[in-house]
Amino acid sequence: MELKVDVKELMDVYFPQALEATKKLVKIPSFKTAAEPGAPYGKATKEVLEATLALGKELGFETYQDAKNRYGFLDYGDKDKEIFAILCHLDVVPPGNLKEWKTNPFTPIVEDGKLIGRGSFDDKGPTVMNLYALKYLKDHHYVPKDYKIRVIFGLTEETTWESIRAYLADFGAAKMGYVPDGEFPVVYAEKWIVDYDVEGNLPTDFEIHGGEAYNVVDDYVTYKGPKQTEIADWLHKNKIMTEDVEGKLGVKGKAAHGSLPWLGENAATYLGKAMEAVGINNPVVKFLAAMHLNFNLSPLFDDIEDETGKLTQNLGIVDIKNGNQRLAFNYRVPVLTNPKEIFIPRLNKEVESYGLHGKTIAIEDSVYVPKDSPMVTKIMKVYQEVTGDTKAKPLAIGGGTYAKAMPGLVAFGAEFDNEKSTMHAYNEWVSLKDLQKMLEIYTKAIILLTK
Repeated sequence: MELKVDVKELMDVYFPQALEATKKLVKIPSFKTAAEPGAPYGKATKEVLEATLALGKELGFETYQDAKNRYGFLDYGDKDKEIFAILCHLDVVPPGNLKEWKTNPFTPIVEDGKLIGRGSFDDKGPTVMNLYALKYLKDHHYVPKDYKIRVIFGLTEETTWESIRAYLADFGAAKMGYVPDGEFPVVYAEKWIVDYDVEGNLPTDFEIHGGEAYNVVDDYVTYKGPKQTEIADWLHKNKIMTEDVEGKLGVKGKAAHGSLPWLGENAATYLGKAMEAVGINNPVVKFLAAMHLNFNLSPLFDDIEDETGKLTQNLGIVDIKNGNQRLAFNYRVPVLTNPKEIFIPRLNKEVESYGLHGKTIAIEDSVYVPKDSPMVTKIMKVYQEVTGDTKAKPLAIGGGTYAKAMPGLVAFGAEFDNEKSTMHAYNEWVSLKDLQKMLEIYTKAIILLTK
């Protein structure tokens, strides 16, 4: 007899515990830092791994901690069964400019029905909801017949993916499962992701510095050089705030996820456009200005588009000084376009026309599971049965999730509205109602997917 989930009990008893557990994990500033003894990705990533595994033990699960603290996991079910993986990550992107946060990013608060804090949505909140979904099932004696459920915790999803590669080297890939780090109802395709540096050694009489990561919109830069007053005036007319920083001009934009750059305001490209407008003539300025609001790199790549969407571009880091320039870009390339064959050669040629040169830093594979495949069909059936939403369709996204690490997995949640995403943004938040919906969906879905 199939277990019937008591939603009232789930919300009254399990959700409050899950919320408090999420807060505890959000308090840990688990962005990647320099390696330390026993902590290859920094002290905080080791701390968050240990805290999560301690929570798993407290909930009654068997846990495993990698001897080098590169990853961990917990298991539930018959050890000899095939693994059904729920693949999560505990690392976060850096908080950025702390002045832009209404609270300390690692002091979570609940306000207006929202949990605010770095990692609340990406990916600690969804991760904990899955743990408590599994806890509910365990408490009610649900045991998967054909699978052993394994919740895997990675520590470098936002950066190098070293963590999950270490897991794969030790244990191999699961053939079935999901990643709670995308969108509902299910993600059938994820674009290629290309990290790409534009470099130069051109003479400049100005310096520009800002940004922290490829996959976050560069929301703050400093400028030292000519015409600072005129540049500030142009920016103010275009509703971009500035400030004086010890004789430099600070330019304030708005952070956003690198896959959704139009949701932010790129301080670096706004500055480039302002510099061009006030008559600063330099190839680096021309290039920077040409990238402004050019999220699809049109018209250069107007022909690169397919069912998974258009090419998108994000400028994440800028480091410009006399004789040494670096601009770090993050591209999301439609699935049916091989970046090595089409995109990168054409981009290199365009960059060179400005007297600069391009350097490919990393290429992350795409995901494409046909919409009519058994995997996607089954996930859609689960989502519709749980939510009653029969209008939702499988999605293609620009984001890159851990589904790329294991071919048998797809991203299943946890966002309900990608265009309102707060992932990687200042004051990152997730609504309590959405967390509750996640808890219900994952609890019911695990039953349906593992029976």
